[in-house]
Amino acid sequence: MPNRFCAICGKVLDESAPNYGMCYNCYLMEHPLFKLPEKLSIKICLDCGSYSKKNTWIEPEINELYFIIEDSIRRFILKPYLKKDNIEFSIFFDQESFIYSSNDLLKSLISTVRGTLKSDKKITNEEKINININYDLCKNCSNLRGGTYFLSIIQLRVKDETYFNLISEVLDNVHIYVEKLNEKDRRHYISKIEDQKFGVDLYLSTNELMNYIINFLKRNYHFLLKRSKKLVGRDTQKGRNLYRLKSLIKFLPINKNDTILIDNKKYIVENLSKNKVLLRSEQGTKLIKEYSYFFRDKILIKKKLEDK
Repeated sequence: MPNRFCAICGKVLDESAPNYGMCYNCYLMEHPLFKLPEKLSIKICLDCGSYSKKNTWIEPEINELYFIIEDSIRRFILKPYLKKDNIEFSIFFDQESFIYSSNDLLKSLISTVRGTLKSDKKITNEEKINININYDLCKNCSNLRGGTYFLSIIQLRVKDETYFNLISEVLDNVHIYVEKLNEKDRRHYISKIEDQKFGVDLYLSTNELMNYIINFLKRNYHFLLKRSKKLVGRDTQKGRNLYRLKSLIKFLPINKNDTILIDNKKYIVENLSKNKVLLRSEQGTKLIKEYSYFFRDKILIKKKLEDK
């Protein structure tokens, strides 16, 4: 069989040539394994390390600069190739190309992306990308620095000042709970706390956080809940009204097994259900009251009587 020659470089072709008219090297030059853009510009949040190409901020699994840059390359550039799952990629950074700002922040560098075809390790390709980095604050961190941003309010209230210890206990438990939520999702935090006559107001960063806290409190306390909302604007892009949600929580001033005085008669708190209280008199008479009954001004409640 006569020798075949590469139409590009003239090299003699052997059986390993991937194309009838081209040698291996020329074939890869004419048909690269992948083609990437020459530049990538990203934004990185100065506080939390979240990154963005346009408007959506993405929180990285590891808040480390090289990891963030590599993650952004995979997400914004390599995603179509990664979906096919037929190329194995490695990413390298040329440290000699690093350029820093006056305050020692890395602002540009050159990254090399190397890819190998999984089905044939001989087929590889390399592309270089110029990475430009701009530093900013994501929306969440900007709100945190401002300290006044909130979407919802929880009003925690007790019957009078004799129950302030309950407010302190609830606040301690809520703080611990919200800190755990914030570790998983930094959008959730308490913007500020304001003292009120018989309690406090919690200003919350998200409406979801309000619901999380309410469900948490339901598992540990009995209270009267009243929800309301206020129109604060309109989302022109989504074509819908924007509301600020508010929840009033009035903690029940009694607990199970408390002895209380109603109309000069003694009752034992036998059970508390979702919204009702079962009372039992000294004579064994059963009395069922709604939660709201115990917040009326005309109702006199003497809590935890020690002596009958």
